[in-house]
Amino acid sequence: MSQTKDSKKTLRKLFYEEKYDYIYIPRIQRDYAQGRNDEEAKMIRENILDDVSTCKPLSWGIVFGVSEDKDFEDGSRKKCFVPIDGQQRLTTLFLLNLYGAKRHKISFNYLSNFNYETRNASKDFIEALVSNWNGENNQSSLKKHIINQGWFINYWSLDPTVDAILNTLSSIDMRFSNHPEIFYNLDRISFEFLDLKSLDLNETLYLKMNSRGRKLSQFDKIKSEIDKILSICEVPVSECNFELYDDNHLKSLESFSDKWKYCIDRKWSDLFWNKDTHNFDIAFLAFLVNYLIPCAGEKYTYIDSLLNIDFSDGEFFLPWKYLSAYLNQGENVRKYLKDISNILNKIIFNIGKSNVVPELLAIPSTYSTRAMQFGLLSYAGKDYNSKEFEEWRRFVYNYSINTVEDRETFFAFSKRIIEEFSEHSTNILSYLSEKYSYEKFEREQLNEEYFKAHCLLREEDELAQAIRVAEKHPMLNGRIRPLIADEDHYDENSFLTIWNNFIIWFGTDGNELQFEENSQSSLDNRVAFATAFTKNLTQMNQLFHEVKCLDFAGNTLKEKLKMQRFEPVFRRCLLSEDLNGIDELPWKNPDEIEGVQTKQALLQIGVIEGILKYKGGDQLRFRWFHNCSCFYPTNGRSNDWRIGFDRISNDPGWTRNRNYVLNYLQSKGYAIKETRVSKDESVALWWGSDIEFVNQKYPEISLMWDAFYNVGIIRKSSRTWIKRRDKKEGQNENYLFYSVGKTAECIESELNTLICEFIENNSTTQITE
Repeated sequence: MSQTKDSKKTLRKLFYEEKYDYIYIPRIQRDYAQGRNDEEAKMIRENILDDVSTCKPLSWGIVFGVSEDKDFEDGSRKKCFVPIDGQQRLTTLFLLNLYGAKRHKISFNYLSNFNYETRNASKDFIEALVSNWNGENNQSSLKKHIINQGWFINYWSLDPTVDAILNTLSSIDMRFSNHPEIFYNLDRISFEFLDLKSLDLNETLYLKMNSRGRKLSQFDKIKSEIDKILSICEVPVSECNFELYDDNHLKSLESFSDKWKYCIDRKWSDLFWNKDTHNFDIAFLAFLVNYLIPCAGEKYTYIDSLLNIDFSDGEFFLPWKYLSAYLNQGENVRKYLKDISNILNKIIFNIGKSNVVPELLAIPSTYSTRAMQFGLLSYAGKDYNSKEFEEWRRFVYNYSINTVEDRETFFAFSKRIIEEFSEHSTNILSYLSEKYSYEKFEREQLNEEYFKAHCLLREEDELAQAIRVAEKHPMLNGRIRPLIADEDHYDENSFLTIWNNFIIWFGTDGNELQFEENSQSSLDNRVAFATAFTKNLTQMNQLFHEVKCLDFAGNTLKEKLKMQRFEPVFRRCLLSEDLNGIDELPWKNPDEIEGVQTKQALLQIGVIEGILKYKGGDQLRFRWFHNCSCFYPTNGRSNDWRIGFDRISNDPGWTRNRNYVLNYLQSKGYAIKETRVSKDESVALWWGSDIEFVNQKYPEISLMWDAFYNVGIIRKSSRTWIKRRDKKEGQNENYLFYSVGKTAECIESELNTLICEFIENNSTTQITE
């Protein structure tokens, strides 16, 4: 029998009009997926129920399959319909009818004429459900209720289709248990129905395709949804740069909709073709999403979901609602489609002409690269090989890389690009220059861009050329404020001197002051700059900070150049033609004893050289440890790499005078076993967290002054404290005492007493252990 002319069907009509006795899902098909518990399935399920709740007519697309006559176990022969595409929608529609019939007693006579034959468990469960469940529910969820019924066999719950059906029924129950009106006319849900056999089509091809389990790609789904809105979206063709898309057939198409559909299936998609994966879908979809994100803005409902999509994960989830909630608002869709058409046509025009094209098509991985890409795509001109575009590219790079670090700064950047800069992108230097004012100085990137534009318009000027070169230095990356900022204004008069000295000291790659093994000239240069820099430190946050104090190469140099606190220090050093003769600046707040004394200690003869002569010395940072300042590396307070500095004040309780006292003890017959930082014997500064020393009268007794300011007697082998044999009241259990708050004379006296007590209480064997 041939198929009826009307292909629009409902589930009921398949039985009444097409005269099918039975519909079953064959073994080659997937399990029921719309009832799964993953995020995508939940979203699809809720969207379907949202549509159903409106009680409006719904079209659920095309359902096709084949008919067959099948013999059943009871001896009957039935005409069956076997879905090839549409099994998910048919199953959900069946479950809606099942729920309506069972819960709300709405007639549907074919409940037992639909089943899954993917597994025996699926088939048996559906039969049992139709026969035994009467619509009741006495549990918090319908799923729990059904599982707890006596007729439910436990192993069924392991079947993915059974679990999915229970999830969907529970969702329907939660939404519509008290809404019978939803189910009065389920014939409002229809689909386009095709029986391939009745149309004399060979179903083998379709069966083979479907048996691979291939789903529509995310790109196909989004493309399909966009196609739906094209017919109601009037985009002016003249504003979309289609003339840049060189194709004679395209010229014959008049409507935007036709042009869009033609281009997206041809050159637009070709732009994103990946030769390795033989795929363009993911890259193209990422492009569409990533352009929409800044347009939609930070407060958009689904902005977090869009930002968190990992396009490298083949299972990424992107429902249409993430985009449609924005595109359905006002003029958004018209502008968005116009922009995308504009941009893609310009990219096609510029292939082979500009090296920026790969950057425009890449999938950004950071907020900074996301901002850079959006800024470039916002260029209003057409030629990416023009001088105007290069100026825009330069500005976008400087602006994005020096301001965008996170979500907040990304959206601030995007908003400014959209609302202000994009419309001036073809003459950006002139626009920025007009915003520069000598009277208005702000330490932020845009203000710097205004100043530089003011200078760059003088193209042949030596200053303009130097600025362009400086911006490209890897240590500056478009941010040259440390070289031009002078307190409350930008100083163009001194820039050339500073820039020339910058190159002399740091080199074109920023690694001129990198450590070099066994190179005296390298050491001399590093010591010279580090000493001059230290002389110019005047406040605590310039000294005590996470940055490596004596390192001026590579990433550390770049890090320091970004910190405003160091700008005057770099400026003073780089303006000097002789760093060795640079005057030391006084500390701004003389009450900051730690800063004053630490700086003085560092500037003692040979100290900086003593630190920098070792590979790793430039890795040291100033930190606090036990209420005093010290040098030690990021990875810990290891004994070998620590240098402790004294803190001497009028308050004995705060005094940390280890270096001073050790120097005093040397004059009294004690010998320090640790390495001096400086070759100059007059400089009291040693390497080590715990300092070992001896009284030369008793060389067999090892003494230690640890980082916690305990002084006492230790075992030579393990450097651990020796305990007293007989502890007395008021004495420490070890042979040690606490040194804080005590003078050098007092500490010397207590040491002598401690040694005498130890000798008196211990044998020679114990002393030398």
